[in-house]
Amino acid sequence: MKVSNIIGISLITISMAVISCNDDDTSPNDGHTNGINVPDGEFSSEQVAIDSEGNTYSIGFDQVSNINQDPFIHKQNADGETVWRLRYEETPVDGRGRMIAFLNDRLWAVFSVDGGSNASEYISRHQTEAHAFDGVYLSGYGRGGGPVVNVLCEINPATGKIIRGSFLRAQLDNGNTNTKRIVAIGWIDGNVGIKAESAAWPAGIGTSFVKMPNITNDDRVDGAFQLYYEMDDDFNEILVAGLRDID
Repeated sequence: MKVSNIIGISLITISMAVISCNDDDTSPNDGHTNGINVPDGEFSSEQVAIDSEGNTYSIGFDQVSNINQDPFIHKQNADGETVWRLRYEETPVDGRGRMIAFLNDRLWAVFSVDGGSNASEYISRHQTEAHAFDGVYLSGYGRGGGPVVNVLCEINPATGKIIRGSFLRAQLDNGNTNTKRIVAIGWIDGNVGIKAESAAWPAGIGTSFVKMPNITNDDRVDGAFQLYYEMDDDFNEILVAGLRDID
């Protein structure tokens, strides 16, 4: 029997293997060498979004077996009738819908996956418009498997298809992908603002993964780096990256 769940985000300590570090960045915040002041703006971590016509968009996951989950978004009209309901990842990789929001009148969603796949039902190929993951910051999961990473996407409200998307991850010293969790998303001066956390080395600015400079093990708070990013709205590049204070 299929069980559908709309899940919440909890700020939990991330338990992962991490190693030591050294490296330089921007303005100080609370004593951090590359700390950053998070701009004022509306951030969301909700699992339900409502548009101006009263349509409701719910994000979550289907428990398709005792060991596998598939993420979904469900659009219902103002009368509660289903307009569309799509699963975005239907492989043995575990996938979940994490949050959804209208920002600047555009629909954004955060999913998670715990590995990569070449199958056509994988999140970067399944419910996508043409070239949705071409030329983006990170088009795939990376090396290894098991740690949970997030996938930030813009969704077509009419069809549910992914217009554009990018993976966001942390990395161990050996190059393997490690867990990164998006805590909230917002709209900041034409860019997508991202509050996140990771215990392994987080990314700095750039068009592909480069370890954030000037961070050490001492920069973790309760075992995790507390992070702030801004990406361009086409997901080509991380424009702003730094450590943030916990809200």
